[in-house]
This record gives sequence, structure tokens and C-alpha cells, in this order.
Amino acid sequence: MAPKAVKASHGQQVELYREPLTTPGLVPTHLKRATADANPIIEVIQRFLAHAQPGTGATIEKFVALVALYKVVSPVWRFVNDLCLRSFTSRISISEHDPVAQEIIQWVSAEIVSKSLLSTSATVVTGDMSLYGVPDMYSGMDVELRGQPKRHSDDVSCIPPVGKKIFWVGYRPFLFARTGSVTGTKSPLERGGVVDYQGTPQNSIVILTPGWSLRPLMDFIKHCHEYKLINMDGSTNISFSSGKVDPYSGHLWSTVVKARRRLDTIDMDPASKAELVSDAEYYYSEESKKFFADCGIPYRRGYLFYGPPGTGKTSFSAALAGQLNCDLYLINLATGEVSDGHLHRLFLALPRKCIVVIEDIDSCGIGREQGPATIEPKKPRKPSAPAPLELPNTPNGANLLGQPPAPPKRNMVTLSGLLNAIDGNASAEGRLLIMTSNNPDILDEALTRPGRIDLKVCFGKMMPNAMHDIFKRLIGRAAIASKGYTEQQIEEFALTFSAKVPPNTFTPAQVQNFLQNCRGDPIKAMQGVDAWIEETRDQSPEEAVKESVPLVPPPGVAEVSTQRGPLPNALASLVSGLQG
Repeated sequence: MAPKAVKASHGQQVELYREPLTTPGLVPTHLKRATADANPIIEVIQRFLAHAQPGTGATIEKFVALVALYKVVSPVWRFVNDLCLRSFTSRISISEHDPVAQEIIQWVSAEIVSKSLLSTSATVVTGDMSLYGVPDMYSGMDVELRGQPKRHSDDVSCIPPVGKKIFWVGYRPFLFARTGSVTGTKSPLERGGVVDYQGTPQNSIVILTPGWSLRPLMDFIKHCHEYKLINMDGSTNISFSSGKVDPYSGHLWSTVVKARRRLDTIDMDPASKAELVSDAEYYYSEESKKFFADCGIPYRRGYLFYGPPGTGKTSFSAALAGQLNCDLYLINLATGEVSDGHLHRLFLALPRKCIVVIEDIDSCGIGREQGPATIEPKKPRKPSAPAPLELPNTPNGANLLGQPPAPPKRNMVTLSGLLNAIDGNASAEGRLLIMTSNNPDILDEALTRPGRIDLKVCFGKMMPNAMHDIFKRLIGRAAIASKGYTEQQIEEFALTFSAKVPPNTFTPAQVQNFLQNCRGDPIKAMQGVDAWIEETRDQSPEEAVKESVPLVPPPGVAEVSTQRGPLPNALASLVSGLQG
């Protein structure tokens, strides 16, 4: 049979194939020649065999024909495979940095990669698994932190690799595919090509299952979310952001997983604590959501926590997030890198239920008349000019050379930009906003008016009830567990301690620092409390921590126990009996 020809427009015959169809063999000679040219080792092997055993060239030729046939068939197979997947399966694509994708990766890591005996590939990671979208809970749970399980930071764990994996959920098969791209210093938007020809984002996961309905896939996503809620009990996701987008992922937020902070570890007025928790729990109740919707009120809530440093404002925010079983988002405006537009995008990227904390809002320098910072053009420096020395400032504000200090960096967030992000027409709803401040009197009234700040809470210095509780928590638990004290004895020590320390004088951080240095010894605490009061009364919380006694003595120095004051008369007999 002669090669088929097609008549061209000018009457000439154009042959479709390089060789006639009557050529012997199934694979054309030019395809075998192209295969041999692409793999020079084939010719070397054939020459070796021809010299060693003449007449074996036919075997190599058949092998080359098989390789050429594979190269011809593989594009057809990929086309048919892609056509079948598109025609008979349903699929979802999720960016790897989306919380939903992280939940799926967590489930596949724990239930498929770690448990499957047939797994032949995985990505091995060490350290904080939350950096890879997998929290600490999947890699050993033998270390306790605040009463909650926490794993060793040097454990090695496996997460799904870049590639495909088939698994079953019940009687339904699923195909898990994880795509990847070369990671550089640019974000996906800067690299260009955010999605491929199938609409799949870069650095994403794809889930496929047979059928023409998305219902099984949505049920699988719900299953992964429920699995996360069950296994993440005892931990809190804390996300933070500066003014820059993550250069590797293009994501606005970076997330870490930490052990949940319990509310009973927050030393504050019990009535104020109960009121705050009750208000926050009601805000996220179905009754509250219906009330906001019926009244046409934007579904938002705002708190202002104010008080001296070290009174537990940030700690209570983390404990409240654990109590409400939601994520905590921290925004730092004092860096001078967050602009109005970036702040608005941060708020738009928040989930429906979360707590947002803007710390030290009074130190951000946001005023009614402030505009965005202006950047002056840099002046070229002379190559021979030495770099100026940075010298400490004197009390009058100038450095040791008499030069005035450099002006502070202006903030790029304006008051109007902050207000629009908090409760503008395009702002997100469903979040609980907490602003902390050490000096609330300097805040603009437009920022703290009702509707933006619904509840103001003062975190003051410690009162006797709080000092009683912190003594029992930091001293009593260890003393009862390891030193043989009874509940009644610890109660007497706690009452005496709370009576000796003057009320409304010390912050929780100061009292906690002193009690920690006592190492669970109530006698040491009672002996040193009078001297500690005299030394710390006129100090700021930062100075008190800086000048505190170290927990561990320096190497080679013996620990000396000195009695820093007499015990109260009411406890003299108790202590003498315990020491005897």
C-alpha cells in the first residue's frame, strides 16, 4: 500500500508520513533513529554487544523500537486519562495556604501517610509542623505544657509529598494530588501564572472522586474539619502579620499552633473575668446572631483592654480564644510597615469567627490629622565616608556627640483607614476585636466611641483575692505534689501572703516573677516576701523582672539559702513543725 497523499492547493502531492506504510516493522525507522539520537548510551551498548557477541544487534533494535513506541503512546495515554478524569469524576482545587487545604493535609498526613504500610513516598519535616500546615498534635504527645499535650520539637513527621495518592473513605475512592512550583523570593502573583490550564492554583491540592456530584467532596471536607476539631482540642491557632506579604506563599497571615491557655491561669478580678467571658460567649451564640440580624446591626463586637504593662491583657485574649474555640489573629501597627490598604486586606481575609487583637494601639501614633508616611529620596553616600556611629541618647534626648536623635518612623495607617477597616461598609463581620492600651486617655474619641468599642475593661494591679489564687497556683500545686504539704497548710500560707502584699501595688507579672523564683517552696516565699516588697514597690514591671533573682545559680556557685525576713507569728508553729 502506497503512502497516502493529500492534494495541495497548487495541485502538488504532499505526503503525510516520512516513510511508506509498506516499510517492514511496526515502528518507523526515523522514530527509532530519533530515540537512539536522544539516548547515546544505546549506541554504546549496541557497539559493545556487537564486539562481544556478534549478531545481537537485533535485540537492541527491538528494545529501541519499544522505547520509541512508548514515546508515541504516552501522549495519547495522557490525553485519554485526562479526558476520562474530566468526564467521569468531580474535582475541587484548593490553594495549599487556605485553612481548608491545611485541614485536608492534616487528615491525609495522620490517616493515610502515617498509618499506611504501602506508602513509598512522603515529605519528611522536623520541628514546628504548623509551618507546613500540620499542627503539633500528629507527632507524639508526651510533653505537657500548661496541662495540655505538646510534642518534642525535634520529632520527625511525614506529610503528603508533591504528587498523587489514592485512598478510600468508606467504599468511595479519592485521588489526592498535591502540586508544587519552584519557590523563590517572589510571591505567586509576582511570578506570574497563578493558575494552570485546568484552573488549578500553584502550590495547591486537588481532590477527585468518581461521579458527577460535588456532594461527596464537600462531605469529605466536612469530615476533615471535624477531625481537626476533635484532635486540635487543647491548642489554639495564632496568626500574625506585619506589613509585608509572605514572599514564599503570597499569604497575608502566618500561623503557629500553641497550647491552649486556660482561663484559670489569668490572674484578674473574678467578677470582671466572668463578665467578659459571658459577654463573648453570648456574642457567638445563635440568639445573639438572630438579634443582630433582626435589628439590622452589623455583627461585630469590640473590647478595649487597658491598664499598666504586665496585667494580663494579651494573655487574657489568648485564653478567651481558647475558651471560644476560635483562632487568634494579631496585628502589629507599630512597625510602620502596615498601610491602610494592607490593613483592609488583612481584615477581609479573616474567618467568620475569630478574635483580632491590635496590641498597644496607643503606641502606634495614629492621630486624627496623621496621613501616610512620606518617603524621602535617598542621598548618595560618598564611598570614603565612614558609617556614623550609633550612640546612646542622653537624658535630654541628644546622643553623646550632641546630635539630636533620629525622628521616629511615622506610621502608614491613618485614623480613617483604621476606622474603615474596623467597621466600614466593606469590613468583615463576625469577628471579635480587642484593642489593648497602656494609656487609653490619649486615644481618639472616634476610635473608642460606642459601636466600635462596646466594652472597656481595666486590667489593674493585683488585689488580695487574685494574689491568694496566684499563690495557690504557682506555689501550692508544686508544694502539695512534691513537698508533702496539705491543702489546709497551703490555704493558710496563701491567706498570709495576700494579707502581707499591699493591694493595688504590683502587677500580675511582678508577683508571678517573684513566686516563680521560689520554686514551689512556700517557706521561701514567706521569708522573702517582705524584702521583695521593699525592693519592688517603686519599680516598673520591666525593672522588677530585670533585677529578679535567677532561677538557676551560675555554674560553680553553690546555692545559698538566706532568710530574708521572719515568718508571721501565726505560721511560726506550723513551719517549725514541718521543718522538725
